[in-house]
Amino acid sequence: MTATIILGAVIAAAFVFGLRTAYRAFFKGEAACCSEDGCAGCKGGCNAQKILDDSYRARVEKIEKFPLHRTIDVDGMTCEKCIYRVVRALEKVDGVTIAAASLEKQSALVGLKADVPDDALREAINKAGYTAGAVTA
Repeated sequence: MTATIILGAVIAAAFVFGLRTAYRAFFKGEAACCSEDGCAGCKGGCNAQKILDDSYRARVEKIEKFPLHRTIDVDGMTCEKCIYRVVRALEKVDGVTIAAASLEKQSALVGLKADVPDDALREAINKAGYTAGAVTA
């Protein structure tokens, strides 16, 4: 009898967890990270970030209006949480006003209010856990 109650509780907990995950994915737009290794430090919560609320295209349009902007190749991004981490890392660099990242292009684009050394942009991406490649104007 006790084993049946414990088994029932375990099944109920698993069911509730599954519903919670499905709710978050469908209604809140949170995606499960497809590479847990690459996103271990993200801690979720990406749905609350403006980065994912704005479309990539809208952010790129804003960036292209800046007199200074750079494109950086980024290796290792696999999901929306990865995009969040790269964009947040770049936006913390002094001189960067706005950033956007693309999984398809495996790159990030930054709008600059001041000239920022390419090495500073690469370092921010590398510290976030990804591999920064070529930086182009």
